[in-house]
Amino acid sequence: MTDTTTDRSVPDLRRLFGEAATLSPLASADRMGRRVEGIDLSGELSADQAELLIRLLDEHQIICVAGQDAHGLDVHGMERIANHFGAPLPHPRNYANYGSGEPLRLRPLEQRASTLNNEAFPGAIECLPGADSPAVYIVSNVPGGGPDAEPEIAGGQHWHTDIEFEHVPLSTSMFYVHHVPTRRDEAGGNWVVNPPREPGFYHPGASDELSERREMLPLNGETAYADTTAAYAALPADERARLDSTLVRRRFRRDEEGWLAPLVYVNPRTGTKSLHSPIWASRGKTVAPVVVDGLDEEASRAFLDRLEAHCLQPQFRYDHVHTPGDVTIWSNFSTLHVAPPVKRSINDPADARLMYRISCKGEPSLTLPRPDTDGWIEQHISPPYRSALA
Repeated sequence: MTDTTTDRSVPDLRRLFGEAATLSPLASADRMGRRVEGIDLSGELSADQAELLIRLLDEHQIICVAGQDAHGLDVHGMERIANHFGAPLPHPRNYANYGSGEPLRLRPLEQRASTLNNEAFPGAIECLPGADSPAVYIVSNVPGGGPDAEPEIAGGQHWHTDIEFEHVPLSTSMFYVHHVPTRRDEAGGNWVVNPPREPGFYHPGASDELSERREMLPLNGETAYADTTAAYAALPADERARLDSTLVRRRFRRDEEGWLAPLVYVNPRTGTKSLHSPIWASRGKTVAPVVVDGLDEEASRAFLDRLEAHCLQPQFRYDHVHTPGDVTIWSNFSTLHVAPPVKRSINDPADARLMYRISCKGEPSLTLPRPDTDGWIEQHISPPYRSALA
């Protein structure tokens, strides 16, 4: 199959970023995901450069821009890039009293994830500048570790989409990769095993097929993705037509009324359609189950479980191998993802998995600072936040 989008984008990529720029499939030309090499994101992006990166994400669902550590990109720079894709959202784990109903207070320095990371293996693992931003979630298995720690294996997450339960859901998320685990078990050849789930992790009514697909998790620290654009396109035309008019009630807590939102997302720049988080209970007991308009909760679970099983088929799956220095960006409207099983309380830096994540919402912006109004920020970014881009 000829990859016309890649063919069309390469000349623009080289014109805007230099002749060394390359674009290649993460898996294959007919699957989601592209790797961009030979470009430097450490400086300010022009409007044309930002437009091209946004277009690549629209076309391919995931883009991985390799080797940014070689250009000295830090987490401040990552946050500047994120502002082109949407308004960065502060992460609740950065606040000491999240969920209390009181004005939010950032954790004191000694309790922050960056401090706990830096204390585990002094001189061997140290967070990059900018990691303390309220918008940065440090994805790490390092806190609590050290030379005398006793490692344990924690199971992977539920398949999910990041914060789909708000009126303006997250559009884009990204990782900047700092450390990846390099140790492998001699017997199995993997970093970890997939431990058994505790009772109630998933609803017991799931089919054997869905249960099996949920547990096909990567075992070497990769992040697994499912392409909901391709999954939607593969459905019969009559089913797509029914889904186009399907509304789902999303909410964070069971006691909230929530609101109705389309199950099928239409990209306003391309017209491409995708299944936006077709998951009944995307984070188990954390987020309230979704109810399909016109169905009760049990019928909604059956309806969405079937779509989840469809999306998790191998032809729509991609397990992304993280490499230090990569900036990996994905669309939350056209993918599902899952965090893998990990080793915690590590006692060797070779087991470290450390990445910086930023998630964004709202429309892309080709120029910075973003044009979001104070009213929009107040209504949709909690707590209200704007990146310091100086």
